[in-house]
Parts: sequence; C-alpha cells; structure tokens
Amino acid sequence: MLDVFYLSYDEPFADEHYELLLNVAPHAKRVHGIKGIYNGHKECARQAMTENFYVIDADAILEPDFEFDFEPEWHQQDHIFVWRAKNPINGLIYGNGGVKLFPTKVIREADNWLIDFTTSVAGKFKPMSQISNTNGFNYSSFSTYKSAFRECTKLASKIIHNQKDEETETRLHIWCTVGADKPYGKYAIQGAIAGKAWGLQYRDNPKMLDKVNDFEWLQQNFEGEN
Repeated sequence: MLDVFYLSYDEPFADEHYELLLNVAPHAKRVHGIKGIYNGHKECARQAMTENFYVIDADAILEPDFEFDFEPEWHQQDHIFVWRAKNPINGLIYGNGGVKLFPTKVIREADNWLIDFTTSVAGKFKPMSQISNTNGFNYSSFSTYKSAFRECTKLASKIIHNQKDEETETRLHIWCTVGADKPYGKYAIQGAIAGKAWGLQYRDNPKMLDKVNDFEWLQQNFEGEN
C-alpha cells in the first residue's frame, strides 16, 4: 500500500474533504499550510515511507469508484502518473487537477523545476485513463480565476511536455468561452483569457511564466481586473 498525501493550504472545506478522504484511504496523511506547490510536494516526499506516493489536492472531489491501489511496475517507478479530472465549469476531462502518483526519490532530490511541476520535475510523465475526481477549484471568485489563469498560461506557452497542438488549442478555446452560467464561471473565463494572453506573451521567458506559481502576484492581478 503506497502512501497517500492530502495537500491543503487555505481552502475553506479542507477539513471536511480530508475526513471524506480518510473513509477511502484511512492511512492518508495531511500536509497543510506550506507555501508553494514545489515546497508542498517536497514535504510530501520527505515524509513518504514508500517508493512512490499519491497526492490529492484539497479541492478534489473523489469519484466513488477511485481507489489508491495502483502500483507502478519496477521499470516505471521513476514516472509521474496523473489521473484525469472533471472540470465543473467547462466540462473538460483531462489531467488538470487530477490525483497524482510521484516517485519519492526523484522528488526528494529535485532541485529545479519548470513552470508546470508535475510534467517537468521527473521528465517521465504518464497520463492515466481513469477519472479520479472532479477538480473543485471554483469555490471562490479568486480561486477560480487563479486556477484558470495558471492552466491557460501553461497551455498557451506550450511548456507542458509532449503537448499536442490541436488538443491544446481546443482546450484553450473551451476554457476561454464555456461555462459562464456555472458557479464562478465568469471568473474562470476571465482568468483563462488573461492566462492565455500571458502565456503567449511570455512563452520564451521562463521567469515571467513562473509568475503563475506566485499566488500573491495572481491575487494582485485578479484585483486589478476586478
């Protein structure tokens, strides 16, 4: 049985979701309040007692049939596995916000990373076909804007390893146009449009692209638009 980590920061429902997770994975550990995506994952790796470990974000709403029972074959233990998640605003289903399985040693030893942590830190990325959860990022106006901005910056700048151009363009179009009638949907579209523009403008400037991992900067950006 592989370690499972529940990664939370300041989500208002984090305690409730953790209790629900314990019904599925009673051994799940919580890593809470660590600033920065990279630092949060490094702490999970530090605590891990198994060769690979699962990470589930606090805003993930697990599918009833998802279980943390997959274990990689020996020749894939250095891969990162990402399950698919449902987007509650625009209906997209792909790896954004899904459950992830990381190689412990690789994450512990990582000392640099690109803008998209999951697809860059190990260099060996494997998408899984099963849907693990709904990505419940739309719990406030800012959380929705932030998630959309970050994802569409990554899509537009094409920094994600092995992106398919046609698939990426389709996802970008849907992010930027669909779901205004959903809870906080207008902020998803607003963030997507702004993130797409940022990604296109700074696609050759990693330092500027990395702004998407600075949540204080994103907050200022959001307040400037609203």
